Amino acid sequence: MRKSIIGLLLAFGAIAAMPAQAFDSDWRVKGGLLSIENDDSAALNAGLIYAMDFVGIIGAEFEANTSIADGEIVSGLDYSATQLGGYATLTTPGPIYFKAKAGYVYTDLDTDLGGDSDTDVSYGIGAGFFGLELEYTRTTYQDTDIDFLSLAYGF
Repeated sequence: MRKSIIGLLLAFGAIAAMPAQAFDSDWRVKGGLLSIENDDSAALNAGLIYAMDFVGIIGAEFEANTSIADGEIVSGLDYSATQLGGYATLTTPGPIYFKAKAGYVYTDLDTDLGGDSDTDVSYGIGAGFFGLELEYTRTTYQDTDIDFLSLAYGF
């Protein structure tokens, strides 16, 4: 117990000693097309992102998005998806930047026949410029690829 308290105090001390710009964070709104492997039409998703910049190029993102218009699977079934994810990010500095991210995402997929959920590794790449960010993210849902092409705006 004592070691845990000392470790916690050291962690908080290290965080407090970092410069203020090390914790640059912002909120972003996001919209895009979520596509399940071999679907006829993609679902339109919208979401919210909370992004943090720890030290220069290293950061984290927490994201939530859900379908606002259903997609259609090859067999004619409509589907919608809700995703919650946490990612570690590497971002180049500057007003025009490139980003890579990797993490875990929870996907809740609903179809006309019912729903199910899965958690798996997710990764993505993106480019940003003056508040806008174009991003491609990929994950799997029960051995089926899910792609998400999105445009985000930070405020």
